[in-house]
Amino acid sequence: MATPTPQISAPVISQKQRKAALRKERRKRKRQALAQARECGLKSGASGTPEEEEINDDDDEDNDIAEAERQRLHEEWLEKERLAQEEFRLRCEREEAARKRKEEDERMIKEEWEAQQKREQEEREQKQQEKRGREVKRGPGG
Repeated sequence: MATPTPQISAPVISQKQRKAALRKERRKRKRQALAQARECGLKSGASGTPEEEEINDDDDEDNDIAEAERQRLHEEWLEKERLAQEEFRLRCEREEAARKRKEEDERMIKEEWEAQQKREQEEREQKQQEKRGREVKRGPGG
């Protein structure tokens, strides 16, 4: 009596993982075919069986596609990196300009404040001298 086996759902894998598994399987088949050819005494490489050549063609095509995809992704990354560097440079320039403006404003405020303090001090000294001058004119004892 054969008992039915329980249905186990296959794990969900991404397209990237699926393609990697396919490539791995193709390489495995290619290695097995080459090993079988060696066992039979045939030379491996260009003078292989049509089946081996088909496997090689598939691998070459897959490699070309993978290389093109890798190159495209690399170009995209380079462009993103260039844009990020440019954005960073511009932000640094803006921050530097803002810092310089702030320093200049603070310097101007400090100069104005010091000038104001100096004027007030001179006015106090002037009033003090005028007060002494009036006291001297009145004379001692009043």
